[in-house]
Amino acid sequence: MKKRRNLIFLCLLILGVLLIAGCSPKPPVMVTFDSQGGSAVDSQMVDHHEKVTKPTAPTKEGYTFGGWYKESECTNDWNFYSDTVTSDVTLYAKWIPLYTLRETGPAGGLIFYVKEGGYSDGWMYLEVAPVSTEWWSIQWGSFGNDIGGTLTDIGAGQSNTTTIVTWLNSHSETGRAAQLCNELIVDDYNDWFLPSKDELNLMYENLEAYGIGVFVEGGYWSSTEFTAVHLAWAQFFGGGNQATNFKNGALHVRAVRAF
Repeated sequence: MKKRRNLIFLCLLILGVLLIAGCSPKPPVMVTFDSQGGSAVDSQMVDHHEKVTKPTAPTKEGYTFGGWYKESECTNDWNFYSDTVTSDVTLYAKWIPLYTLRETGPAGGLIFYVKEGGYSDGWMYLEVAPVSTEWWSIQWGSFGNDIGGTLTDIGAGQSNTTTIVTWLNSHSETGRAAQLCNELIVDDYNDWFLPSKDELNLMYENLEAYGIGVFVEGGYWSSTEFTAVHLAWAQFFGGGNQATNFKNGALHVRAVRAF
């Protein structure tokens, strides 16, 4: 009988220990915020089965914040009013570009390029100036002289323009394509330049080919010089072909800006 009582007591003791262990509070869990390239957000320690405190929204140049999500692909959003935590979790920021192709940009022109890698080197978007700013019958300048140092690449237009303007100013030339773009001011925006050869082609592919931007069928100057001293690259918007043209030829000019 005594052994039986001891066995019952032992079983009750074990059961009590298990019940106490099951009722004890679980430790807090860690909530980490991955801003995916945005500004840093502090982690939180949250009690088990409690809600996460919604943090101050992070920022990222060139984007607007689109909320917190349960996976990096941003498929399922986190509901701060109903979702609770049961284990360590990471929430991911969603980012929405401020502008998309063919939208009106901040200076009143049209966006014709959005950088795939996002904001870098001080810019993410290329915007063409409004049609009201377009010049007709403008020379490229430096006819008979090789300025050198200009590139064809996307992102090279600003440096090309600076190189050309510096040379033209030092040789007493005025009213040339790059100079006009460099001096342009539209609604307080003064960061315009003559597009590079590849940037000019993007204007054709992403605007003119869609029937927007109000371009003419004639040639437009790029800021890319050709290897010969008499020639620079231009693009003819009637069909989109790029070709060299004599620098003293009279073509159209439309400025662009990067931001």
